[in-house]
Amino acid sequence: MTYTKVPSKWDGEADVIVVGGGNTGIPAAITAYDKGVSVILLEASTGMASSLAMIAGGTPFAGTDFQKEQGIEDSPDQMYEEALAVGNGSPELWRALVDRQQEVFKWLVSIGAKPEVLQLAPGHKVRRSVRFEGHGVGLCNVLRNALKKTKIDVRYKHRGRKLIYDCEKNRVVGITAEADGKMPNFKAKKAVILATGGFCQNLDLVKEYGPQYSFLVPTAPPQHQGDGLVMSLAIGAGTSNIGLAVCPSLPICAETGSLLTSSGLGGIAVDKHGNRWANEATSDLDSYTMRYHDIIQIDPTGLHFVISDDKARQADPYKRKGKEKIYEADTIEELEKILGIDPGGLQKTLDEYNSDIEKYGYDRKFGRKLAGMAHPGKPVQTLGTPPYYGVKCKVCLTSMKGGLKINPKCQVLTQFGDVIPGLYAAGEIAGGLMGIPSKYYTGTMTIQCFTQGRIAGDVAADEPGA
Repeated sequence: MTYTKVPSKWDGEADVIVVGGGNTGIPAAITAYDKGVSVILLEASTGMASSLAMIAGGTPFAGTDFQKEQGIEDSPDQMYEEALAVGNGSPELWRALVDRQQEVFKWLVSIGAKPEVLQLAPGHKVRRSVRFEGHGVGLCNVLRNALKKTKIDVRYKHRGRKLIYDCEKNRVVGITAEADGKMPNFKAKKAVILATGGFCQNLDLVKEYGPQYSFLVPTAPPQHQGDGLVMSLAIGAGTSNIGLAVCPSLPICAETGSLLTSSGLGGIAVDKHGNRWANEATSDLDSYTMRYHDIIQIDPTGLHFVISDDKARQADPYKRKGKEKIYEADTIEELEKILGIDPGGLQKTLDEYNSDIEKYGYDRKFGRKLAGMAHPGKPVQTLGTPPYYGVKCKVCLTSMKGGLKINPKCQVLTQFGDVIPGLYAAGEIAGGLMGIPSKYYTGTMTIQCFTQGRIAGDVAADEPGA
């Protein structure tokens, strides 16, 4: 363990120091502030940096009035049982999360978030995934505006570097940051809350804890360097399933790095041999994006191809225009050559796929019956109308699902389960919600960030302090 000497002079002090100004840190800071304590928020970037901005889907909330208005029966207990069955995580952590999530939903609405749509997401048995107005970017704006209405002392371009542990008091009492070439020290009279996100952008840490994912393209904000993890390990913090990772709900273009929006709707996904590996249109845990690990076994970068025809593209109800590079060909043979798919592989797959749909009305190999989530309720269609389109795709690494060991109060623990006084961790930096083995319970990361941020801010504000 490495301890930083307690400074004789501080460059700033507050009851609670929150490190990280994203969709975990802002809820934590506002929650503590609303309880009447002083708060300093340290953010490494020049503004709000959050992976929330990339979210196009929803966040799960169970038993809300929004569901009741649409005739959907649901409860926190049902969400709890589903989450444990799918994610195989800590019962105590999930219990704390589901017991608080209704309050979090009401809080988000109270600060300006506007729920628009309820979705059925993979792993969930009822429609509880809430898509808010403006999607992830809209929620970022809501959080940013709520922060501006407070008197929280926000320090941008302040990157957390070292936790200050007082050996005499046996607790964390502050943090050293890096700002404009200087190393200011901030005193936390009650607690430090780490909300620094994961470590997808730190290749050395990815290689150390999840080497099988080191070939994937990271799409998290550049600030996700694992700062909070490194600081905590230095003073003896424990970890929980730190090597877990999850792939995205959408593929990215291998050449532009953009999420796919307009291409592939109603089409199929194949590997470099031209083979499909899952149902492209289902919203359950066997969907092709939930089985990206199968592709990683074939190609470490997750290289695959999204294929569609003119009929599928013209049927897009949203007429989306994406930034992905789309290749076009008049024949499948020509498209195989352009994309680098094994000769004849894609043609064989399409022949079988189209034959099944024409004869049986569905794809027998993976049971696909629908055109896709972008075409609600519409039956699957054959792919045989030229021109044909293809996009080279890769699997991106959005976040790590393991991290620091915490208890239901978000207090950081040693590997032996002892509380490290004065230190909290919330959101992606914290592990425990996913176990081994497990599948991703869709929306875990967003609900974890909001809810654990609120829990950490609440409990930290009540700390007796040093």
